[in-house]
Amino acid sequence: MSELRVFLAVFQLRSFHKAAAAVHLTQPAVTKSIAGLEQMLGVKLFERQASGVEPTAYGLSFAPRAMAVFEELRHAAQDLASLSSGATGTLRIGTVPMPAIPFLPVAIKRLCAAQPHSAVTVVEAREAELLERLRRGDIELALLRLSLFELDVDLQAQSLFEERLMVMAGADHPLAKRQSLCWPELLEQRWVLPPPDCVFYEFVLRSLAEQGLAMPRAAVEAYSVPVQVGLAQHGGMLSFGMRSRFEFGDKRYRLSRLPINLHCAEKPVAAVWIRARELSPLAQQLLEHVQAQCDAAQTVYP
Repeated sequence: MSELRVFLAVFQLRSFHKAAAAVHLTQPAVTKSIAGLEQMLGVKLFERQASGVEPTAYGLSFAPRAMAVFEELRHAAQDLASLSSGATGTLRIGTVPMPAIPFLPVAIKRLCAAQPHSAVTVVEAREAELLERLRRGDIELALLRLSLFELDVDLQAQSLFEERLMVMAGADHPLAKRQSLCWPELLEQRWVLPPPDCVFYEFVLRSLAEQGLAMPRAAVEAYSVPVQVGLAQHGGMLSFGMRSRFEFGDKRYRLSRLPINLHCAEKPVAAVWIRARELSPLAQQLLEHVQAQCDAAQTVYP
């Protein structure tokens, strides 16, 4: 494991000297470690240059595998530490920062009640980062919106509930009490939108374009979902949201769903994992608890 740690430090920093400082070794020790790894593999991993070192074709090919092995060894060490502290199983899951997240704490509560000596780690990140973490084995299961990315062949998904694009406003907004609205009326309002380089913005833009509808002009741009919700709730602005905001979201947020049908393609929020890796019993149990809550909610909000 120490040789892999040294290799990855050199690979990332492109310098034996910087790598030595990063892993708290002397430079000769780093040089010796790389030489030993090259001898074991039978190939040269780095070429020395005036500015430092650069990986060879062998080094570039070896790096992703070294990262995967190092991550697995690190996770194994974490699992052993959990077991030594009394835990009988570990589970690492990821979720996007979406309003539907309240069903996850409830599912974890039920899992921990049934498996009191288990240890659960939750990572919150955007879709792209969670997919990267899944592939390198940093998490076992992720809760994602399938509307925001294409499901690659290496991924397995279980649909939890269907999402729909909606327009939301604060409960005291003048349009909140209307029974019907047309799109030109909404374009005249002040909007808070995610920035154009955000995946959700692209999804909204594509959904509107498919219906021949213009994108609203943003009075405020904000990446943060809580900021968008806050400006809709307290700032008198309109914002786009998903069905999960109203069915699973925190009821403290006084939001109204405006009566406008966007006819966007419905795609589910799903649990996603690597197809080639069988889910652990803990992951399967958690998924059952999550699915049960989603099924119950959809009987109330079909």
